[in-house]
Amino acid sequence: MRYLPSAQIEDQALLTAIGVEHSDELLCGIPDSLRYKKDLNLPTEASELDVLRQFEELAGQNTRFHSCFLGAGAYSHFIPSAIDALTSRQEWFTAYTPYQPEISQGTLQHIFEYQTLVCDLTGMEVSNASMYDGGTACVEAALLAVRLQKKKNIILVSKGIHPHYAEVLRTNIAPHDGIKIEQVSLKDGVTDLEDLRSKLTPEVACVLVGYPNFLGCIEDLVSISEITTPAGALLVSVTQESMAFGWLEAPGKLGVAIACGEAMSFGNPVSFGGPFLGFLAVNDVHKREMPGRIVGQTQDTNGKRGFVLTLASREQHIRRDKATSNICSNQGLVALRANIYLQLAGPTGLKGIAEQNVAKAQYLHAKLVETGKFEAVYATPYFNEFTLKYKGDITSFQDACLDRGIMPGLPLGQYFDSMKNCMLWCATELNTKEQIDDLATFVAGLKV
Repeated sequence: MRYLPSAQIEDQALLTAIGVEHSDELLCGIPDSLRYKKDLNLPTEASELDVLRQFEELAGQNTRFHSCFLGAGAYSHFIPSAIDALTSRQEWFTAYTPYQPEISQGTLQHIFEYQTLVCDLTGMEVSNASMYDGGTACVEAALLAVRLQKKKNIILVSKGIHPHYAEVLRTNIAPHDGIKIEQVSLKDGVTDLEDLRSKLTPEVACVLVGYPNFLGCIEDLVSISEITTPAGALLVSVTQESMAFGWLEAPGKLGVAIACGEAMSFGNPVSFGGPFLGFLAVNDVHKREMPGRIVGQTQDTNGKRGFVLTLASREQHIRRDKATSNICSNQGLVALRANIYLQLAGPTGLKGIAEQNVAKAQYLHAKLVETGKFEAVYATPYFNEFTLKYKGDITSFQDACLDRGIMPGLPLGQYFDSMKNCMLWCATELNTKEQIDDLATFVAGLKV
């Protein structure tokens, strides 16, 4: 982002124009007792070159990994340079919220295209914009289901959804009196169907299931739908790795009523934990309970194509008591990157990238098991992520990998008491055969 400095004479001209002698007078609305009177503890002024050198020195203290096998909700994928170039154009860079459609046609068009792509990927009929991330999209999906189900007040959550999503769900549901959350256990890495049956009471509004789930396992949505649908509960798929849509069948074709999750894998870097991109999609019959905003395509009086906010259910647009949610930020720039990425890839390209993820993950799985230091935990199919059990001390193993410049998988003991020595591994198209072979050679040489 550009830095635009102003000279002291320019600052003074601005103050004079509004009848103020000194910038401190702009703070007169703050009580004197609350104002900080000392100088801030900041470095003295320096040239741009000196500042750059200082930051380069600080950056040099970071650990630089030559290979990474960590996923667990944040995935590193290749990002074509065209995405940075296109999203840096002026008409996109300042895009926020399209309050005035007549001057926001570019923003509205790209949101409309993004919605269309999400529908294509999920097999649903209507998608919205403005979900913050996968966790909050999960919350909005659950609340949407409760609104649709009227007097039903129980949300069943598979233990296989991302633990962070589950925590965000608990936090956001807590203020809603009368809504309860119950957990469904796992069996062989996927939702336990018998436990699900036993908890499907008439009060259950929806069932949230990972697709793929947090452990990397691919849930059988058809079998789950055959249980939930007759019981009158809505099935909600929660996808933390959207790249899987290039490989797996769309959840909307498998009995899912609501599809939600995280789409940052499409053209967005991990960036130290954000920004992410939540998505939410339903069938047409449920669109009026959707939070956020929905952009539609129409024609003007001259018959030219145009785009408008068809549905906007936030408090700023309608009465507070009628609002379905108070989502106040538009993830437009992040969604734009996903839009460009998907259109550059196309259906064939996306499938090819997904196939690379599957192949790399299978190769990684096989090489780690061959070392004799790991054993498979589940036989369930997976996409680009899987769980293995280490035969030695997991903490010592992780430290050894970090010292070698390898970012290993995620230790699962912090989330599951029964998985103290288990690790969640991930491989994407960025992982080379050489990186995987190097890891396997290193692991094979470790003492357990």
